[in-house]
Amino acid sequence: MPAIDQSRDLNGQSIHRIIQLYSPPPFVKTASTPDLCGGENMQLGDYADVAMKRFPCHTPAATWMSAAFFEENKGELGPRAAAIGNRIKEAAAYFKITTPVNQLQEKVAAANTPEARLSDDEFAFVFSDRNGHTERRCPLNTPLNVKAAADWLAQYRDELPYQDRRSVADKILGAATKHGADISSHQDMLERMAGMGVCSAKIAADYLRTRKPLLGESPEAVQVVEQMEKFAAHIEREPHSMQHYSILTELATFIDSVDRSLGIKYAEAGFERPEDVFFAVTEKIAADEQNAIVGNDLTGNFYKKADLGQLPVQDLADALGSDFGAAISTANAWVDTEKLARIVPTLPRGDAELFDAVCANAGVAPMGVKVAAASGLSVTPEMQADWAGAHQAAPGSLWNHIH
Repeated sequence: MPAIDQSRDLNGQSIHRIIQLYSPPPFVKTASTPDLCGGENMQLGDYADVAMKRFPCHTPAATWMSAAFFEENKGELGPRAAAIGNRIKEAAAYFKITTPVNQLQEKVAAANTPEARLSDDEFAFVFSDRNGHTERRCPLNTPLNVKAAADWLAQYRDELPYQDRRSVADKILGAATKHGADISSHQDMLERMAGMGVCSAKIAADYLRTRKPLLGESPEAVQVVEQMEKFAAHIEREPHSMQHYSILTELATFIDSVDRSLGIKYAEAGFERPEDVFFAVTEKIAADEQNAIVGNDLTGNFYKKADLGQLPVQDLADALGSDFGAAISTANAWVDTEKLARIVPTLPRGDAELFDAVCANAGVAPMGVKVAAASGLSVTPEMQADWAGAHQAAPGSLWNHIH
């Protein structure tokens, strides 16, 4: 029989289950066993159930854990339940943890709600079968269920059209925030799938064109190729359009429909999924790497700072002037990447294009070029010079945070 409170949980099995199920606050996770369960020197007033010496409330952690056990077992406590519940609330108020305890009560209620009573919004995937019956998959009412939904999506993502997997990912991310679920192993995948990222214009255009050789020459294929080229040309002409969520999702949906018509299996064919290209630089990646990324918004190219140490100082001086060469070099005539990182974002467009050409000549490719290379494309100085175009970042754009 499961323990009725943590002081009776001799092997810690129920405590472990509660921690996994309800994602407690840090002060509970880091608490020692005496702080969580009590000890020999406990007074009667330290318990919410004074008569039976159960539900210890002598610390914030013990109060939270007692609230969890109480919410799960209050139906078995009979007439004493109301008094015990009140004493737990009083302890929570005393320790100023009323909000975490209230959130816990909501999580326990959700975890014990039969799936039939959950709304469609509380499932990751809702669809109608061939007979018109509504099917619901992956409830999102507890942290464990949210993590299970993320695992399910990672396994079956390629069986869903992009619009469906975008919707599912968005729901999972929202539920993870609501329930405090640990989805860190799938966080990047989910953010890209949900459209929470950006992409360089040239990489997007090249990615679109990788499908052209596969489409054949039928009238239908010619129409698709024309549409694909129209998209690619628009992106190259107006690179700033790659900052707009609606355009990126339209591109991802378009490529996904093409890939499905071609029967492309991403894992086997070596092609990147559309969301892994169009939303490659997520907010998390930008935040994690903003100090390691160097670039200029006017060309839309950005580089790993460590790679820029390969650039020849003399080539930079020849292209951008001796003053520039002196400003970005060390006493030993090596490139000072810290100085370069401060100067490159301030370059006018013409100088930024020259900087990109020097990088290309030195074999330093912008971040994201690996996506193009995976599809058989190569980067040359001539191509990189062509890539430089007008690019103004939209207000609030991720591009304003990764430099």
